[in-house]
Amino acid sequence: MTLAQPHRDLPAPTRTLLLSGHNIEQKRAELLAYFHQTWEQYESLFTCLADSQAWFTKAIPLRHPLIFYFGHTATFYINKLMAGRLIDARLDDRIEAMMAIGVDEMSWDDLNDNHYDWPTVEEVREYRGRVKALVSDLIQTLPLTLPITWESPAWVILMGIEHERIHLETSSVLIRQLPVGWVKPQPAWPVCPMARHQREAVPANTLLPMPGGSVTLGKTDDTYGWDVEYGRQQIALQPFRASKMLVSNAEFLAFVEAGGYQDARWWDEEGWGWCQFAKAEMPTFWVGTPAMPDQLKLRLMCEEVAMPWDWPAEVNQLEAAAFCRWKADQTGMSVQLPCEAEWAQLREQVAGDQPDWDRAPGNINLAYWASSSPVDLFAQGDFFDIVGNVWQWTTTPTNGFEGFKVHPLYDDFSTPTFDGKHSLIKGGSWISTGNEALKSARYAFRRHFFQHAGFRYVISSHQET
Repeated sequence: MTLAQPHRDLPAPTRTLLLSGHNIEQKRAELLAYFHQTWEQYESLFTCLADSQAWFTKAIPLRHPLIFYFGHTATFYINKLMAGRLIDARLDDRIEAMMAIGVDEMSWDDLNDNHYDWPTVEEVREYRGRVKALVSDLIQTLPLTLPITWESPAWVILMGIEHERIHLETSSVLIRQLPVGWVKPQPAWPVCPMARHQREAVPANTLLPMPGGSVTLGKTDDTYGWDVEYGRQQIALQPFRASKMLVSNAEFLAFVEAGGYQDARWWDEEGWGWCQFAKAEMPTFWVGTPAMPDQLKLRLMCEEVAMPWDWPAEVNQLEAAAFCRWKADQTGMSVQLPCEAEWAQLREQVAGDQPDWDRAPGNINLAYWASSSPVDLFAQGDFFDIVGNVWQWTTTPTNGFEGFKVHPLYDDFSTPTFDGKHSLIKGGSWISTGNEALKSARYAFRRHFFQHAGFRYVISSHQET
């Protein structure tokens, strides 16, 4: 396929701030611009809500309604600035207490919100305005030395910025999970116009060889990072083969039509338990019935469209692993999801990193569209979509590298996920911006959780199928 020019109505592309430099006031101006761009981009997302119910109704039972997340990213600044003793007074005790915690399904999440008297959208918008003014003033006056380090006051500001960028992505998923009548497409969030609606037109996936070797994991770049990215781990990687493209909707349909969701053989205990509980028959964003595949639609963030069979299948990790077990049985090969080190080896095919890109090498960083795109559109070396389009599930549980330590102002960012129940996702999606779009990013979700996430498969000896 031929790539069209990037869409011009998207929010300005974002570059993660470099921590070093020689001009302090220039760095201060960069930090202020990055803060404002992030803030405005996040607020732009909420223009997609068309009904008051969209603000105050949970999209899924284990997440808060979107009014919470609209306020949460602002309260985060105040709570962290208070903890870091960079300010000495709160702005609104009620909002800052009510909207304190919330991405992962954690046992301490207070999700019995029947008793919550949520503030109005106008109240939260007014509160956000006050926080924006406070943080803007702080950026222009706080002591700043270069490079910015963990101990720098500016690190707390960057923590707030990158935290809001996480919620830009996770909130877009919640919008996608709302009733379609409660949301509306917006020109600032355009859908990719390229799609094959005939299954037979989708190119077949193939396997390409990858060399083994020593792979070193751990963040070394000059940008903000979360605690779980730091440290070092060296892995001796065996040669493997990897799918040239992400698994498309067309490729995944074969698993659906083979009765994959009705056959316990392809699922581990956790996966089969989820499949039965969810009564799943096909990927969650498919609309219709698998018995009539030609009539299937795909739910995007703000609309339903005729099924783009050449876009990536978006599934949770349990579904991706089940597909791999089925594919292994079909082919007689050890088909499985890649581990983190195998993705890192693939990532070497992509030149540079997000701060260096003149033009994004894939559908990432909101550089092109507010949706997925064909799996054969963005070539990166011999492969497609090593970065961008949708996140890629791995088999690797969240862990800390050698030398891991928590940041004192956010001691529960990563360690609660070191429970064996969270798997790393790699590569970023179309809405992964800031830190999320970096080579060193390490994000993870529970295996039954849905994001803009899919997978590629490998033929590998790293674990049994």
